Amino acid sequence: MLANRPYAISIAGFDPSAGAGVLADVKCFEQHHVYGFGICSALTVQTDNEFLKNNWLDSLQIIAQLEPLVTKFQVSACKIGLIKDVAVLQEVVFFLKSKRPDVKIIVDPVIKASSGHEFHDWTNGMEILSPVLKQIDLITPNYNEMLSLGGEAMDVSYTAKLWAQHCPVLLKGGHSIAAIGTDYLYEQDHISEFSPRVAQIHQKHGSGCVLSAAIAANVALGYPLKQACSNAKLYIEKFLNSNSALLGYHSL
Repeated sequence: MLANRPYAISIAGFDPSAGAGVLADVKCFEQHHVYGFGICSALTVQTDNEFLKNNWLDSLQIIAQLEPLVTKFQVSACKIGLIKDVAVLQEVVFFLKSKRPDVKIIVDPVIKASSGHEFHDWTNGMEILSPVLKQIDLITPNYNEMLSLGGEAMDVSYTAKLWAQHCPVLLKGGHSIAAIGTDYLYEQDHISEFSPRVAQIHQKHGSGCVLSAAIAANVALGYPLKQACSNAKLYIEKFLNSNSALLGYHSL
């Protein structure tokens, strides 16, 4: 008998501290009353404030984990986080769409760990990611990631608008200088603003993972994208202020 909940999948790294990656995502799904599946894309060695190393899984290993789940279960949403490279991302996305054409895919472009470890150099990201963008439903870069993905373009807003012609972009405001904590959803020619509801926050390991997972959970529950982003904003602020440590507590 299948669960009486929508199904969502996280494809992300395994973080032993459970602050980020697939473990954090599944915690987030559970709080939203969404049944979460977890697919490992990398085995990492890290704590809440130190990243030591990781071992990548290739596309065949990821798809081998995915195939029986998406064959049996009607998966509504998929969040993709840390992944080896664009080629692997493309193969995984195309496989998902071939098996579940209606699945909503949210990509969190993890370029650098919160501890400072760099995973990718996706400069001129539009050129290398363009085959994938039309297959996904949202990409969630922060300001620094958007700058990196924009290549030579130094205007973050301009870059986000350009990318939004291919797929919606949630530009996260945690690293913004002008409007810290304010997120912007770029959809074609429309921009929605999500201002912070709290005066200050406690920084958390894995906050980007949790936000994108919360959006995926809300999408799986049937919320339209704008409302899903708004709901996820409330969730992440509660997560950030759940304590003063780097590892947060999940609650809806």
